[in-house]
Amino acid sequence: IDVPGHAQEAESLLRDAYNSIDSIYVRLSTESNAAERDVSGGRMVVERRGSEGAPVIVAVGPKLDPTLDAVSDMDVTVLYATTVRPFDRETLREFAGAEVVVVEPYLAGTSAAEISEALNDRPHRVLNLGVKRQELRNYGAPADHDKAHGLDASGLRASISKFLG
Repeated sequence: IDVPGHAQEAESLLRDAYNSIDSIYVRLSTESNAAERDVSGGRMVVERRGSEGAPVIVAVGPKLDPTLDAVSDMDVTVLYATTVRPFDRETLREFAGAEVVVVEPYLAGTSAAEISEALNDRPHRVLNLGVKRQELRNYGAPADHDKAHGLDASGLRASISKFLG
């Protein structure tokens, strides 16, 4: 499962999918990060490094830019994921300490089992941020939807700050 955060990443991931013998689902969105990243190989991109043992934020696809805005002055490591299945457990394990936050553009907790499995041999706690299990009937544009679910920069900052203390 690929979740590109930019049109150029979508093109790259689609080309990889076309040349693969595996079944690959590519989740496209009208949302986009401002700049593309090199997302080849199914590995997470280390977007920002915090100090040793700093909390890790995993931003999926188009949620990278609002996540970076939300944590701009925090001591955290930000990993950018566009391939969520298979999940890049190695990169997560390399950087993750005791606290992990996952920001997903779909149902909150979708990757919770993957995170827990990757870190099952060490104490950790996880905050899963994404679309809430509630029905919204009047939210307007995608930005309104994100705000209603706390997935805009200010909502993410509030949730992450509360979780990290």
